[in-house]
Amino acid sequence: MTPPPSEDSLSRALSELSAEKRHSARLLAKLEQQQRELARLQASYSRESNSRLLAEEALDETEDRLRLAVEATQLALWEWDLDTSQVYLSDRWSAMLGNVAAEATWDMKALAALLHPEDLPQLRESVVAALSGRQERYVAEHRVKARQGWIWVESRGMVTGRDMLGRATRMIGTNADITARKTAEAEMQRAQALAEAANLAKSEFLANMSHEVRTPLNGILGLTQLMSGTALTDEQSQYLKLVESSAQALLALLNDVLDFSKIEAGKMAVEAIPFQLQPWIEETAAPHVLAGQDKGLRVSVRQEGRLPQMLVGDPGRLRQVVSNLMSNAVKFTERGEVELAVLGQGAQGGHVRLRFEVADTGIGIPADKQASIFEAFSQADATITRQYGGTGLGLAICDRLARLMGGQLTVVSLPGKGSVFALELELGVAMDDTLPQARQSLVPAGAFAGVRVLLAEDHAVNELLMRRMLAQMGCEVSVAHNGAEAVAMWREGGAQLILMDVQMPEVSGLEATGQIRQHEVAAGLAPIPIVALTAHAMAGDRERCLAAGMDGYVSKPVSVPALVEAMAAALKARDTARAEPVAQAEGQQAGRTMTLDPDKLLARLGGDREALQEIAVAMRADLAHRVRHLTQALADRDSALARSHAHALKGALASLTAERAAMLAKGLETAARQNAWELFERALPLFCTEAGRVDAALAALEPQA
Repeated sequence: MTPPPSEDSLSRALSELSAEKRHSARLLAKLEQQQRELARLQASYSRESNSRLLAEEALDETEDRLRLAVEATQLALWEWDLDTSQVYLSDRWSAMLGNVAAEATWDMKALAALLHPEDLPQLRESVVAALSGRQERYVAEHRVKARQGWIWVESRGMVTGRDMLGRATRMIGTNADITARKTAEAEMQRAQALAEAANLAKSEFLANMSHEVRTPLNGILGLTQLMSGTALTDEQSQYLKLVESSAQALLALLNDVLDFSKIEAGKMAVEAIPFQLQPWIEETAAPHVLAGQDKGLRVSVRQEGRLPQMLVGDPGRLRQVVSNLMSNAVKFTERGEVELAVLGQGAQGGHVRLRFEVADTGIGIPADKQASIFEAFSQADATITRQYGGTGLGLAICDRLARLMGGQLTVVSLPGKGSVFALELELGVAMDDTLPQARQSLVPAGAFAGVRVLLAEDHAVNELLMRRMLAQMGCEVSVAHNGAEAVAMWREGGAQLILMDVQMPEVSGLEATGQIRQHEVAAGLAPIPIVALTAHAMAGDRERCLAAGMDGYVSKPVSVPALVEAMAAALKARDTARAEPVAQAEGQQAGRTMTLDPDKLLARLGGDREALQEIAVAMRADLAHRVRHLTQALADRDSALARSHAHALKGALASLTAERAAMLAKGLETAARQNAWELFERALPLFCTEAGRVDAALAALEPQA
């Protein structure tokens, strides 16, 4: 029989049981904790799985959008692994090449073999700039050989991977087929070239038309003037007035067409020169006052506001606008009055706002026609042309001239009540000492007594006209009928002035002048005054004549005042009070022309001789520098370089009172602007010769050591 356990045994067993329970409880707690952690991990995993699914879906959508965008833009994507020199290209590249079987991965050498050899250097330069880091990305246009021929491609790329040393390892980009765009650009360039050629042909046609019409017109007007000085019956005198009136109308029409063409071509120049307002008003209004009196109209002038007496602007173009408005007012007014009002609207900062109003009591203009009257070949009513004549160009020219001068032309009118045309613009205010000397009155008959004139003229009627005009002025005239004959007769000596027709057979007037000037330079002769007589009246014709070495310019039909003024100016430039006699050469008396006027220049500087010396030193250096650049521009046919330096010299030389050198520089600028390099080449030696004289004159003004 087993004895009962002792108390100690029971106590130990209970203790062990209690310890086991506590251990089991700890294990259960740890198990619960692990289960909770597992549940948390399961929940986190589920969330991450959902997020990944959402991210994958978003990525798929982005890829779809990118693919659609690439397809829509028809771009070929590419990726270049620089380590392997392999380039991956999308399917669009194969379509661009016209080869659907083309590989997706290309070797760079094979890809480069498709590029046009002429485009390869530029493309390589662009890519290298991006690889080296000089540029963040590159864009280049080049040609690629495809199945259908050469296509134009716009390539864009950027570096997306570099190693630890900064060396590019990967580049991605796009290729786009821009063949259609390049074709359109080429068509546009061809169209522009055709338009420019058409415009040039138009300008040449107008220039030729001007010459061909002006030449006989010059004869008609000139002979009419000569005949009016002879004994005529009343009937003959009346007929002669009708002839002159018709010729003047034809001349006005020709001038309108040429002016409008010059404005359309952007070749109408607007000057900024000082002039006196009061004499300008009187000279502008005077002929219209007389015309109004002949119709029984009262033509008056009214001035209001503060009107400066001295202005800076283009008095010729301003007179053209205001005179046209007054002429129209007189023409379209049968009874009543015409008034020119000049209104000052305040001066500020060396400028003044002026308003020129021409009011009449004439036929007026309907409201619906007032806007169109400023259009070319337009009049308010077709019956106006039949009743009053005109081409409808006058107001169109006035409107454009107003805008060229920075002003505006407006009209207010009521049918049957009259019209008010107003020109409003801003002009500069000139100081007293900036005004040019007033022109002398017309030179009376015989003022050029004994002056030996060589007339180069191939047109028989114009020859007769010019001989008579010059004879009345007291000149001794000899005639050459072409340029070659003019040069030969000049070589014989005796002439003191040449009147040179520009367009002549065999050798033109410009070529003849160039030959004379070149011979003068080679022989050390003083230049003879040469005045151009030309029927050309397009923009730049005067500058071309001056660039060829001429001293003056008279446009046909030749008027006696214009001829007298040009001859007097040319002779004065060659025979000033400071001219020094020199030895006779080849039977022709030579004289030394004053290259610049030191006294006048010193006066401009306020008598500051130190400033005069400083300017002389600086100008000599600048003149030599710019002459070298002009010579280089001629060699390179660099129009921009030639224009820049000729323009700078034109202004600087004029400021120095070197007027002839300034005119020659202006001719060089005009020739360069028109890319007339043959003319530039003929004119440059003349300018260099005159520049040498200017340099010598400046050297005499430098401070003495």
